[in-house]
Amino acid sequence: MKLPHLILLARLVALFVAAPLCAADNAVLYWNDQALNATRLARNPPPVASAFYATYHAAIFDTVNSITRTHRSWLNHDPAPAETSMDAAIASASFTVLNTLWGQAANPRNFQIAYDQALAAIPESPGKISGIAWGKRVAELILAERAKSGFDKPIPGQYSSMEPGKWRETPPGFRPPTLPFWAKVTPFVMTSPSQFRAPPPPALDSKQQADELAQVAKIGARDGAERTEYETLSAPFWADDLGTATPPGHWNVIAQDLARRHHLSTPDTARLFALLNLAEADAAISCWDTKFFYSTWRPETGIRELDSKLNPHAKSQPEFIPLMVTPSFPSYTSGHSTFSSAASRILERFFGTDDIEFTVKSEGLPGAVRTFKKLSDCRKEIGMSRLWGGIHVMADNLAGTEAGLKIGDWVFENSLQPAKDWTKP
Repeated sequence: MKLPHLILLARLVALFVAAPLCAADNAVLYWNDQALNATRLARNPPPVASAFYATYHAAIFDTVNSITRTHRSWLNHDPAPAETSMDAAIASASFTVLNTLWGQAANPRNFQIAYDQALAAIPESPGKISGIAWGKRVAELILAERAKSGFDKPIPGQYSSMEPGKWRETPPGFRPPTLPFWAKVTPFVMTSPSQFRAPPPPALDSKQQADELAQVAKIGARDGAERTEYETLSAPFWADDLGTATPPGHWNVIAQDLARRHHLSTPDTARLFALLNLAEADAAISCWDTKFFYSTWRPETGIRELDSKLNPHAKSQPEFIPLMVTPSFPSYTSGHSTFSSAASRILERFFGTDDIEFTVKSEGLPGAVRTFKKLSDCRKEIGMSRLWGGIHVMADNLAGTEAGLKIGDWVFENSLQPAKDWTKP
């Protein structure tokens, strides 16, 4: 290869490496990318991912807000030193939370590289030194508060049952329940885990129960289902399984695009992502409260076992196999529906409209993209993708959607509001 070509290649590589720090992004977007990648590497399940994202962005917001002093803080009520560099403080807060929460599971070397690159882009000054110390201080304050939430303290118990209508482990792995104690984790903004608990699911002997299971048997079967190719592909498009950014992370990706398109300032971006992730984290806690309070069986169990002896409207289909592998926790309500409704409601309230057209990539189908005219169109498709995948019934979807919308409204109206005296809770 000729020398000019080598020089051009070197410049292109340098440009690619430096891309996350380009002027088109602000520090919040740069560090949000680090959290998304850490989650992919650590393979965090959605509730854990949502709590980590919320802690992370609460630390970033409180760090920024202690400099701008324009809104109610989530926790910190002390002002930053006058000369504090905002970008340095954000970098330090982010780096501290990344190392503490994601830690070894996500390769801390990546955090160090991102941190070194961010600091290298900030000119040396007393404000930079102050920012590094201040961001660490705020992050440690918030980490200490969330350490009391019970997110890392499993609660022993029997969660599986052979009683008709109740949840039990499902094929092929017959995995034990995922994070049942999440129903007891202290919320970020909600008053209690049960604040938005869904109403009871359809009764075992009701026509609704039989009809909804029959619907999933038709549209959610692995083979011979009554669904379009678009609907079939929706299941993996929105699956967001372990190794992805997870469902709440997918909405962070959507929010990144909207923040760039609206040219949000660093403080506004910090508030948007804090609100978004506080709502997502509380959505997880609320959903898990409902799941393990009612402990309903999954469609594949119900479709195979609900017969006319249990429900006069039902006919069992013992050969049913769902398109997707069934998750290892109760069916009612849908986590995807709850996450997506809470997230889309925050975005709708923040930008003042549901009429936002956007394109989003899939993490389960590399290269696949979909475009939506409205935020609500996207959340509706995500909810239905779980029925097309054969792992939820309509009641799971609709009740999760209703709870998520309420959580989004609650978080938006009760946290991080504009304030003349930001030091008051």
